[in-house]
Amino acid sequence: MNIKPIPDILLGDSFTLLTPVSGKWNETKINNVRVERTEAVSGYSSQKAHDNTSITVWFDYARSSPKVKFSAGMRVSYHGESYEIMESRDYFADAPHHCKFKARKIGGEYK
Repeated sequence: MNIKPIPDILLGDSFTLLTPVSGKWNETKINNVRVERTEAVSGYSSQKAHDNTSITVWFDYARSSPKVKFSAGMRVSYHGESYEIMESRDYFADAPHHCKFKARKIGGEYK
């Protein structure tokens, strides 16, 4: 089965992947991905609303770079905000062709 790559017009975003290595965070810039940011809050009756902002990211194994594997617990920096990957899913035909992951905001301010 032959699956076509995600069209380049949809892959204009980038982010920084943060992976823990020997007590520090290793930074890898990931290019040519699609990022959809969803801003949300909860707890309207409290003094401070809880920020539930999240991102959904599509990584194309043919067009995104560099080639990496994403897993729950990894961190992402996107436009000044920090996110933790909550779930990651690879899509296969004969080989992996796309990865979609969801991450929740854990800090920072959107720039």
